[in-house]
Amino acid sequence: QAMFDLDATENKASLGANAILGVSLAVAHAASEASDLPLFRYLGGPNAHLLPVPMMNILNGGSHADSNVDI
Repeated sequence: QAMFDLDATENKASLGANAILGVSLAVAHAASEASDLPLFRYLGGPNAHLLPVPMMNILNGGSHADSNVDI
């Protein structure tokens, strides 16, 4: 939150989103280690029972896509 507040620009152009996200992730890792908890449990709280699963788009299609795949 401190870095987010430090960059007063609307799109976080002063510090940059990559720097803010990188520092946030490092702080979250350090805090979870200090709390002796896995990162997902530290972030998810006591009800976190599953590791997070990344969601990704494997195949794009349709009129908005930049490909020739017909879906």
